[in-house]
Amino acid sequence: MPTRLGLDIGTNSIGWCLYDGDCIRDIGVRIFSDGREPSKGGMPGASLAVTRRVARAMRRRRDRFIGRRSALFDALVTYGLMPDEDAAAKAIEIEDPYVLRAMALDIALTPYQFGRALFHLNQRRGFKSNRKTDRASADPTAGKIAPATKALDAAMTDAKARTLGEFLHGLDTKRVRMRDDGEGYDFYPDRRHYEDEFAKIWEAQSKHHPDVVTEVARVAIHRIIFFQRELKVQVVGVCTFAGLNGVPADERRLPKAHPLFQRRRLYEEVNHLRICRAGEADRVLTLDERNALILKLKSKKTVAFKTLGKTIKLRDGERFNKEGENRKDLTGDEINAEMSAKIRFGSRWPHFSADEQWTILDRLIEEQSPETLHEWLTSTYGLDDEAAQAVAAAKLPDGHGRMGKTATAAILAELEKSVCSYAEAADAAGFHHSDFRTGEALPDLPYYGELLSQDIPPGSLDPAEENDEVRWGKITNPTVHIGLNQLRKLVNAIIRVHGRPDQIVVELARELKLNEKQKKDYNKQLGENTRAAKARGDLLTSMGQSDNGGNRMLVRLWHDLNPDNVLDRRCPYCGEPISAQMLMNGSVDIDHIIPYSRSFDDGASNKVVVHQNCNRQKGNKTPWEWRGDTVHWPIIADQVARLHKSKQWRFAPDAMERVEKDGGFIARQLTDTQYLSRLAGKYLARLYPSKEEGRVYVIPGRMTAMLRRLWGLNDILNDHNYVENRHSNAPKNRLDHRHHAIDAAVIGVTTQGLLQMIAKAAGRAEDQNLDKLFEGLEQPWEGFRDELRQKLGSVTVSHKADHGRRA
Repeated sequence: MPTRLGLDIGTNSIGWCLYDGDCIRDIGVRIFSDGREPSKGGMPGASLAVTRRVARAMRRRRDRFIGRRSALFDALVTYGLMPDEDAAAKAIEIEDPYVLRAMALDIALTPYQFGRALFHLNQRRGFKSNRKTDRASADPTAGKIAPATKALDAAMTDAKARTLGEFLHGLDTKRVRMRDDGEGYDFYPDRRHYEDEFAKIWEAQSKHHPDVVTEVARVAIHRIIFFQRELKVQVVGVCTFAGLNGVPADERRLPKAHPLFQRRRLYEEVNHLRICRAGEADRVLTLDERNALILKLKSKKTVAFKTLGKTIKLRDGERFNKEGENRKDLTGDEINAEMSAKIRFGSRWPHFSADEQWTILDRLIEEQSPETLHEWLTSTYGLDDEAAQAVAAAKLPDGHGRMGKTATAAILAELEKSVCSYAEAADAAGFHHSDFRTGEALPDLPYYGELLSQDIPPGSLDPAEENDEVRWGKITNPTVHIGLNQLRKLVNAIIRVHGRPDQIVVELARELKLNEKQKKDYNKQLGENTRAAKARGDLLTSMGQSDNGGNRMLVRLWHDLNPDNVLDRRCPYCGEPISAQMLMNGSVDIDHIIPYSRSFDDGASNKVVVHQNCNRQKGNKTPWEWRGDTVHWPIIADQVARLHKSKQWRFAPDAMERVEKDGGFIARQLTDTQYLSRLAGKYLARLYPSKEEGRVYVIPGRMTAMLRRLWGLNDILNDHNYVENRHSNAPKNRLDHRHHAIDAAVIGVTTQGLLQMIAKAAGRAEDQNLDKLFEGLEQPWEGFRDELRQKLGSVTVSHKADHGRRA
């Protein structure tokens, strides 16, 4: 008889049930930690590694500063710029460094005084801009530093100050502070100000002390003060088809900004278009129609479906299958459109070879220094300053695709030949679009990273590396990482005892098929969201601001302050107005109503736009903890009534209690479970060389809950209430871990026929009251409930020992 393994995979448990035909052979439960902080203490829901990582980063920054300071002092002593005796060094320490830095430009300092000035430069080296981090930065102060740096340059020019030290010497306060209105900094030095001062005072003092202030000393001391590590290069994952059909096993994925990726994506999407007409079957594009659309889309970021229809002269009543109420246009070649703009390379861009184009794009992505990039663009390509700045500021797609250059080129060639789908093109190129099995029959499951390299951050891929996580990489989600490791140990143990099952069924935490009313409601909501997003983008454009995700979120949260009245939108904490202009001038912040560090909730419903000073005063408290039962609360209560309803409960006195009880946990657990079960299905499928020799099925979770109720299994663990052949609607006993095994038993007997029958009925049912729809559904076989109850009586729940670092 064929064996069938049912698996109920959760964030901290796996229930399992192995069937031998119409008989339960074995059953059990495995319990383990989800690898996250509990609801109290730490950051609830965060990885257990977060607290350690934050503390480690702080220690590392402090240790590096102390090490740099010690190295500098030793170097100053070595080169005669600082006394070796502690008493003499203390005497030098009391001299005002700002005075010395200003005097160093014009008069001779003693070597020790000059050393004191240099030592002070090391204390604050200035902000060093980095294009890669600045581009992806979510730091709200990042946009305030550049204007403050320009303001410093202007102030130094007005004051006729030759160096930063000379400028600071003339000020009453020497510290960089944010202005009282919270709108930014008066000035903000960056690294070049300090390096420029170092060069000027060194040159001036070398004339007075040529035997001490030497070139050898300059090189050594400059490196100690200003050396900064390069950003760690992030390892890119391997191609989805690595090792298959001539693709090198170590070939990396192409960036989405690569012209080859853009071309493959464009052909794939256009090839999938169909022409629809009421009462007629959809038709595929002709080759000429496809080529005309590609030509239209090559030089545009987006093109409206209406325009595309005119391009190929659609008849009245015809439309594209992807065109709908919520989608009005198609994305073109983003890179070609961006780089061939008149303000950048213009008509020169299409005439560059593919390799030359990628050389430029790669430099834009990887170059860390704005000055170096600017000089390279102007000298290599003859761009003027304005064009070079526009190229440097080009908006390139982030991230990487799933294929490398070899597979992309092969599939693109097939897509270009005819109007075929991606699956057909992949097949023609010698790949399978979704089945990555190699035909090898695995005796058991190896470490998941070895089989799921397409889905995880890569490791070193060094065959000599003995640590699997280092060699193959690991999933950054701790819950999923632990879950997959526990799944491997459990399934391998089952294989050792019972052999490899013929079929495996996994539950996926997702809903059943939507009925027509639900589809209509969903599409209506999606349409409203799409139109609202477009309106926010139009507002940003009219304000001369960038239409990006961060700015659109600001506008969305501003709208939520009072959806009904654009002229009366106020800060929820002080009641003072917030205008649209204030969103972009740095005077407002996005505040987490319930602090993120305590709720781990980064959703829009937990965010409001507030004045910066209110945000700073509120700190790490809920609104009620901050100002509940005070004279300020009536103002807050008045503003809360205007807010979007999803935000209002978060201002209540019991908001924190509700969060700790279930708020962020439920959403996170659902997401983790979906992710875990999806990867588990792919992972388990690799046990079998082909679909014919072993199948892994995935079924929706809501169906499991329904069948458990219909078959009266919820009270099977309540021995004192047990009634023979009882049909019960009682909730299942969650205090007994064996309820996971009951779910696995239901999952294991859910056949594809039953799955399809229930899914189709769910799509037809208006109210989705499936219990009534399938009332009286027969059990898998007579006596199933009693057999399951008997087997559960001998189950001993297995717990993972929670004392090690490895999962």
